[in-house]
Amino acid sequence: MKRKIALVLEGGGFRGCYTAGALSWLYEHDIEFEYVVSISATAVFSFYYAVGDMKNLHDISVKAVTDSHMIGLNAILTEGSICGFGYMRDTYIMPTYPKHLETLQKSDIDFEIGVYNMTQQELQYKNKFDLDPKCDLLKASCVLPISGKMTPVDGQKYLDGGIDTMVSVQRAKDKGYDKQLVIVTKDKNYVRKPNGWALDMLLKIVYHKYPNMLETLSHRVDAYYNQMGAVYELEKQGKGILIRPSRDCGVKRFSGTPEQLEDMFQLGWQDMEDRKSEILKFVEN
Repeated sequence: MKRKIALVLEGGGFRGCYTAGALSWLYEHDIEFEYVVSISATAVFSFYYAVGDMKNLHDISVKAVTDSHMIGLNAILTEGSICGFGYMRDTYIMPTYPKHLETLQKSDIDFEIGVYNMTQQELQYKNKFDLDPKCDLLKASCVLPISGKMTPVDGQKYLDGGIDTMVSVQRAKDKGYDKQLVIVTKDKNYVRKPNGWALDMLLKIVYHKYPNMLETLSHRVDAYYNQMGAVYELEKQGKGILIRPSRDCGVKRFSGTPEQLEDMFQLGWQDMEDRKSEILKFVEN
């Protein structure tokens, strides 16, 4: 039975393996939601959770990201970018994507992912019927500025929705869900800092044709804390549960050993298990 609760997932790059572990716990405990909204890397993981493919949920979050073609020289040589998102899509996602997309579209779950439309320079949420047969939107949802190239879909160009929003609490509220289970990938000691001057300069050079996008990026730190503030307010009202890593596993946005990633995946599962009674009470009520 699907609960009238929103499942809200933050991004986090490689740290998304934490969310994948938490989602595996939800699946094992047969907890479903009427509405699932995700940003960045967790868009892929929410897709596998929604269709019940736990093997790929684990393998893509833990194994695929450390593939030698995903980061560095191989990606630069084959895709002309730092990260091989095209390789990840073609190698790890596409073999099961067509069948899973059909399953998702036949289900009654309200499923959305956030992407940033570079052509219109605005955040857009795409539902399960918007997802394209080539998996380009799902791929685009993972591509942060500089890390990869913009993905063209139907004449529009897209990047990671995290440019604008990292935790889609307001989107869930706009959809009518005041009660939310929110999973983020940073522990309580995490501090989001502004970009350094070198990265800022690079962004201005690469994306000089997109001034609105650059302006949005310049406010990203404030946006993150405002969005997390909304989560804390839901908690105070008894309308939200925040799940976050109980410790630092050493995984960064684009780095982490296979052992660290597996550790963080298992931590996601264990943090949910440690709060089992609280979560079950929340979703049942």
